[in-house]
Amino acid sequence: MKPFIIAEIAQGYEGSEKLVELFIKAASTAGADAVKFQIFYADELALPDYKYYPLFKSLELPIEVWEKAVKESHSKGLKFYSDVFGSDSLLMLEKVGADGYKVHTTDVNNTVLLKCIAGTKKKVFLSTGGCTEKEIAHAMEILGECDVTLMYGFQAEPTEIEDNNLNRIRTLIKSYNKPVGFQDHTAGNSELALYLPFVALGAGVDVIEKHLTLSRAAEMEDYISALTPEEFTNWASLIKSVYSSLGKEEWILTEKERQYRGKVRRAVCSVREIAKGEAIHLDGVVLKRTDKQNVIYDLSEVIERKADKTIKKNTAIEKGDIA
Repeated sequence: MKPFIIAEIAQGYEGSEKLVELFIKAASTAGADAVKFQIFYADELALPDYKYYPLFKSLELPIEVWEKAVKESHSKGLKFYSDVFGSDSLLMLEKVGADGYKVHTTDVNNTVLLKCIAGTKKKVFLSTGGCTEKEIAHAMEILGECDVTLMYGFQAEPTEIEDNNLNRIRTLIKSYNKPVGFQDHTAGNSELALYLPFVALGAGVDVIEKHLTLSRAAEMEDYISALTPEEFTNWASLIKSVYSSLGKEEWILTEKERQYRGKVRRAVCSVREIAKGEAIHLDGVVLKRTDKQNVIYDLSEVIERKADKTIKKNTAIEKGDIA
C-alpha cells in the first residue's frame, strides 16, 4: 500500500494550454497519482471589483483544452481532479470526464454547490483548512454519503511550521471515520517542505497534496509552496518508502520479528545440577540466551515442576526435561 499523491497545480498553469500539458507530463514523471487544477469561470467566483478577478478571468480556457487534459492525464495513469467553484464549471468538468472534485474552503458553506457536487457521485476532497468544526459538519451532512476525503491544511503563503497543528488530523479521523489527507503549504524552498508530510503520515493521512511548479525562479502562480519536478520526484520516492514503514495496526508478529525474537529471547537454564524427580525452584534456574532448540522460555512452565531426567548444571532446559 502507498499514500495517494496529488500534484497540486492550482493556478500555476496561468491560463496557458501549453503549461497545462507540461504540468501533466511533469506530474506523471515525478511520481504523482493524480493531478489537480483550479479551473475557473471567474464570474462564478467573484465580482469584477474583487482584486483577483482579472487573474481569475485570465485563467479561463476553452472546454476543448480540459477535455484534452483529462485524456492526457488518463493516458499517463493519472487521475484528473479540479477545484470547482460553480455549477457551470462543474457541468463543464463533468462533460470532459474529470475523476472528482475538490471543495475549496471558500465553498464549505455553499450548500447549493455542495449538493451539485454530491450529485455527481464522484470522488470528493473537502478542504477543512480555515474552517470551523460547525462548517465541516454542515458540509459532511451533505457530502457524507459520497466518497469523501477530508483535506487538512491551509495556505498562508507560505504556512509556517508552527501554524500547521497536525494533531487535528487525528481529530478529523476520529470525528468522521473517513480518509484524511494533508494539503501541504510549507515554503517550497524550505527543507521542511520535504519532511513535514512524513509527520502527517504518522498522524494517519492516506492522501498528500503537494504543490508542483515548473520553476520557482520564474515565480509562476502558486510557486511559493511548490516543489520543482526534480524535488517532487525525490520527495515522492521518499514518501512512498516511508509510508511502507507504518505497516498494520494489528499486533501480529511478522516472520522477521519471530526470527529476531528467537535470537534474543532468554531460555530457562539450570544454575546447578537438578536430579531426576527433583522439584525445580526459582533459586535453581536463571534466564539466559542459547542457540539450543526446543527449549523453555517461560519460568512458569518449570517452577514447582519435577525434572523427568537429570539436568546438568548451566544447561538450557528442554521441554522433554520436565515431567
